[in-house]
Amino acid sequence: MNKDNSIKSNMLSNKNRKHRTIQHVFKISTIIIICGIIVLLLPKIEGFKYSYQKGMPWKYETLIAPIDFPLHKSSEEITAEIEKIREEQPPILNYTEASSDVQINKFAEKLGEYKTLFNGNDINKIVTKLREIYSRGILLMPEKFNTDKIKNILVVKDGIAQEEKFSNVYTLKQAYETLVEYVQSLHLAKTTEEKILSMGLNNYINPNLEYDLTKTGLAVETSMKNITPTQGMINKGDIIISRNDLVTPETYKVLESFRIEHEQSLGSTVDRIRITAAQTILTLIAILSFSMFLYISRKRLFYNTKDFFFLYSMFLLTIAVGSISYFQNINILAIPVLFFPLIVNILFGTRPALYLLLGTTMLISYYAPNNYMYFFMQIAAGIVAMFSLSHLQRRSQLFIALALIFLTYVLVYGAFTLIQEGSFAPKHLFAILLLLINTVLLSLIYPALYLVEKLFGYTSEISLLEFSNPNHPALRNLTKKAPGTFQHSLMVANLAEEAIYHIGGSPLLARTGALYHDIGKSYNPIMFIENQTGGLNPHSNLDFDESAQLIIAHVTQGLELANKYKLPEAIKNFIRTHHGKSKVKYFYYSFKNKYPDKEIDEALFTYPGPDPVKKECAVVMMADAVEAASRALEVKDEENLTNLVNNIIDGMLQEGRFANADLTFRDISTVKRVFTEMLINVYHARIAYPKLEKKS
Repeated sequence: MNKDNSIKSNMLSNKNRKHRTIQHVFKISTIIIICGIIVLLLPKIEGFKYSYQKGMPWKYETLIAPIDFPLHKSSEEITAEIEKIREEQPPILNYTEASSDVQINKFAEKLGEYKTLFNGNDINKIVTKLREIYSRGILLMPEKFNTDKIKNILVVKDGIAQEEKFSNVYTLKQAYETLVEYVQSLHLAKTTEEKILSMGLNNYINPNLEYDLTKTGLAVETSMKNITPTQGMINKGDIIISRNDLVTPETYKVLESFRIEHEQSLGSTVDRIRITAAQTILTLIAILSFSMFLYISRKRLFYNTKDFFFLYSMFLLTIAVGSISYFQNINILAIPVLFFPLIVNILFGTRPALYLLLGTTMLISYYAPNNYMYFFMQIAAGIVAMFSLSHLQRRSQLFIALALIFLTYVLVYGAFTLIQEGSFAPKHLFAILLLLINTVLLSLIYPALYLVEKLFGYTSEISLLEFSNPNHPALRNLTKKAPGTFQHSLMVANLAEEAIYHIGGSPLLARTGALYHDIGKSYNPIMFIENQTGGLNPHSNLDFDESAQLIIAHVTQGLELANKYKLPEAIKNFIRTHHGKSKVKYFYYSFKNKYPDKEIDEALFTYPGPDPVKKECAVVMMADAVEAASRALEVKDEENLTNLVNNIIDGMLQEGRFANADLTFRDISTVKRVFTEMLINVYHARIAYPKLEKKS
């Protein structure tokens, strides 16, 4: 017998050892793969070893130019030059002579019809004037042009462009008015003048200068290509900035030029290998820091394979979201990098989310041009968001948190801008707009949370609120079939919720789990004392082991109902663990007392378990036992209730029911005190109301 037990023990030990080995390999492989992907996402450009911002003191030794390098223009200067080119580029116009000759000949023929009214010399003068107008040019400018700003134009005649003053050419209106004024200046007879003006002179005036959009655009592009990105030189040996000097806009420009030249000088295979190796070290440090925090403060999450995979996936996805700014050339201020840390915060609490935020922000700041400001901004906004969303139970909480995030972003950005720039210019409003876009995108957390719950089987407090509604079908069924059990569950829920408030955890999870922990009793409610009426007890006609099996069955039957009503795993844990691996002591002790010499099969009297791991499940186990036992007390005074609570919980502790639970002895002591106080308040003595005596 002992030999068989030893063999079984060795087999179990080997199986456990193999399982642990597989878990270790999985975790190490996951970390290595995630590290490799993150390194691939990081830009392979050597970072400038100096960090600086406008308005901040230079914290390094005096910087002397090690090489000659050009002074690069700032993006604002290049943008200003481009705008100047666009404004000053003369419009290019194509001259069409053929159309001019046709209109002039038609005009001359029409005037010839009136030659009897005035002499031919006057006719020639008017035709010559029209020819002169056409020779200077008549144009029709597009409406988008501001003619007040145009000084010169380029007129293309016979393939040769000639620059002319814009004031030398006519618009359609000017050409018409000029011709009319000339006719009037000849002092012809009134009837003759009226005849000429009534001919419709504007019909003979058509544009002969056509705006060429393509040629003008090419000319602008050519001029833009000729813009030099540099202006002046910094010579080797020149002092760029001394220690503790403030970084002025001029010095900042020189530092930026030095950084650009430094990065452009890199790019060889050796450089890429060196940079990749360094990035791998930094990435491993960030991931291992996250792992270490997680292992020390949340061992249960670290050892749970599903939780481990989920949290490290969130780590990778956060970096991937941040990398969008680099690969898609999007301003990083618009990227919602807090998205996945906030989901972790809602599902797992503040600590894991904060560790995730710190680890990922260290790496994402690599993409930001102003690293320190970005790191400060994300950490500050992340902390504010996490504490405002620590228990997300209402939609309004999310929107309040988003408002606080945006306010934090604006305050941090504004403070750094005042330090670095000295003032808040209109151009910075665009950055505020990007931060607003970032915040609005974070509102997608609400629908994303639903998908995460369905994919990974997690339960947020929003879902717990829905399940804790007494009108849920499972609870309605329990109320209808086992009203005594439902009342017991309500009391257990009150006890567990209050205890969790005092020791930390999720009060809503404890309450919801307590409401469902006994739903299996609805299968056979008469077997449980709280549902029995009229003194009828069916256990009187059953053997002790049969009664024990019927009682134990409410756990497995509860899980069947949980599957039927699609309850989440978090609630199923309360059904599994609210008795742990304890025994049905009433029938177990009765059997032993009646048959002291008979060998007992303890498995028939033992719940399947397992024992609770989460503190909420452990507290519900205590509350369940204490509430049930308190109903059997004949005298419910403070002394009896205190002894009852202490004896029951101490007994569970001695049996090892809380060996795997996330509870300290201090927590257990607090739970005892809370239970005792609540039970005393529930069972306090009431004053008997006097009866109204009838007068004789």
